[in-house]
Amino acid sequence: MNSLFESNVITERIAEISKIAGYLWQKGWAERNAGNLSVNISRELSGTSTPHGKTIMLQPERSALAGQSFLLTASGSRMREIVNTSEEGFCLVRVNENGSSFQQTCQDSSMCPTSELPAHLGIHEMLLKEKPEYKAIVHTHCTELIALTHIRNYCSTASINRLLWSMHPETMLFAPKGIGFIPFTVPGTEKISKMTVETLRHHDIVVWEKHGVMAIGATISEAFDLIDLMAKAAGIFFTVRNAGYYPEGLSDAQLGQIKKGTT
Repeated sequence: MNSLFESNVITERIAEISKIAGYLWQKGWAERNAGNLSVNISRELSGTSTPHGKTIMLQPERSALAGQSFLLTASGSRMREIVNTSEEGFCLVRVNENGSSFQQTCQDSSMCPTSELPAHLGIHEMLLKEKPEYKAIVHTHCTELIALTHIRNYCSTASINRLLWSMHPETMLFAPKGIGFIPFTVPGTEKISKMTVETLRHHDIVVWEKHGVMAIGATISEAFDLIDLMAKAAGIFFTVRNAGYYPEGLSDAQLGQIKKGTT
């Protein structure tokens, strides 16, 4: 099968995503076809042509994304298979010049972009306007963070951050904006897309109650690091609880000292 993705840029991005897909699978965060990733590669593809693909209308239209190109994992693709750097698990999406539609090109013509495409496009639109240095999005079913949202005491942005920050100093050092909490909402809908976009204006990672997490970063690796960091903190909490104790955690004074040291 000849490759539809002739650009070296696309090949390099596929390799990067494939590496992170392997991490997600190894951590047990990517059962079946769970999770999806995307990267804005518009700058790298500027002035180049891409294969003509199927045209899909955008609802709602996204004029801010006019002319932008994104590499995404395909709907139904599995992280354990993507790790082999298989182009069959990817789709290239290029938005038209007025933001009313996009062309999708997939190595496997039976595939289509992730079902979370509305959320990805909504987030990328916000990033272009407000955080242009951020190009990548990772969504995965992080076991440790999902588990926390099954405990009512931690089902708010304030309470889940207080816990995670108190479990591990690194969370305050590298995630000072914390994690945003989104109450349960049906995935793949415009509603969850809007809620996620709004929350990511103030945080670089969000947790969808009883579902999973989504993180943004300049690269796929940076977005993964943020999830991995928060998962570590949640894991410490559950390890202490499983030992029969309630974790003491860092005090407000100690957190203040850490925060002061980062400013």
